[in-house]
Amino acid sequence: MNREQLIHEFYHLTDTEKERLETANTAPSSYYQFLEKNGYLEKNGIYHMPSIFLSAPAPKTEYSFWNRVDYSPYQSLFRLKKASRFVKEPLSYADFLSIRYVYSGEDRITTPSTDFTLGQNDLCLMNAGFVCSQYLKQKEDIVFTFMFEKDYLVKNVIRNQRESSIITRFIYDYVLASKNPNNYIIFHGKDSDKLPRLLEDIVMEYAHPTSMGELLLEAYLQILLVEMTHFEYEFEKTKNSLQTIHFAEILQEIEDSYATVSLSGLAKKYGYNPDYISRRIQKITGKSYKDHLLETRMGKVCQLLKNSSLPIQEIMIQCGFTSETYFYKKFKELFHMTPHAYRKQ
Repeated sequence: MNREQLIHEFYHLTDTEKERLETANTAPSSYYQFLEKNGYLEKNGIYHMPSIFLSAPAPKTEYSFWNRVDYSPYQSLFRLKKASRFVKEPLSYADFLSIRYVYSGEDRITTPSTDFTLGQNDLCLMNAGFVCSQYLKQKEDIVFTFMFEKDYLVKNVIRNQRESSIITRFIYDYVLASKNPNNYIIFHGKDSDKLPRLLEDIVMEYAHPTSMGELLLEAYLQILLVEMTHFEYEFEKTKNSLQTIHFAEILQEIEDSYATVSLSGLAKKYGYNPDYISRRIQKITGKSYKDHLLETRMGKVCQLLKNSSLPIQEIMIQCGFTSETYFYKKFKELFHMTPHAYRKQ
């Protein structure tokens, strides 16, 4: 299958979509049936999708293009679903994190408290517990959702992303069970020409596996996440999500201003108690503020040792160290050699 044929599949109407479009029939979509089969309906009328559904199903005997996607062998990496058009989905939430991408057209989102619309090339990173439904009203509304298991996020996403990334902070909150049922971030891809082609490559590989498919999909996913960090974003302004954004900004500031940053300065700027910032950093990174800052500074020291000819004492000062004795002691503790030996090696 070439790219032109793939795009044709994106816009091709299923039999159910044709019926809805031609007769205004509101027959349930495949996602609704999917919820009926894999989730359960709560007393408040909201469907709950447990993580267990992410387990890969047995191969299917039918081999249409979208069956290949639904039963791809790569579901251990992530699940990928294309949304059905011309019907408003029921309100539902899941126990896993997902990314919704609008390939073309619009995606009208309804939550218990508000409505908003995702435009073309928008991505919505949605937390576990986020209650919403979607409605694709036009033929050109093409939307895909990526769904991730927690173990995969820990092993293959967090470790490959910048610790200060807004996406990494969002995932940390999910992994650490800081559950906020109305939590999302919208990334505006706008005129990016990379996103559509990247999505096409992902779907192509997902439906037609190759010998290097797993490595390719992991690489595509990392590229997607890196691209997202370059876009403008907005988020639901709840207390928890504001704290998530603030701590992403705090960690970014530590990385950017490592030589001069201070705990008291961060506390004053962001309006938090210094002890609270320190505890949050400990919970997020597994290190105290002091150790996190030390490792950040030492990382910059190593970069300069490898990539510059600056004298070691000048590097030390440039990276925020004022005591030569302390600097040499900590460097040796971390790297089991002197800065001179590190540079030479």
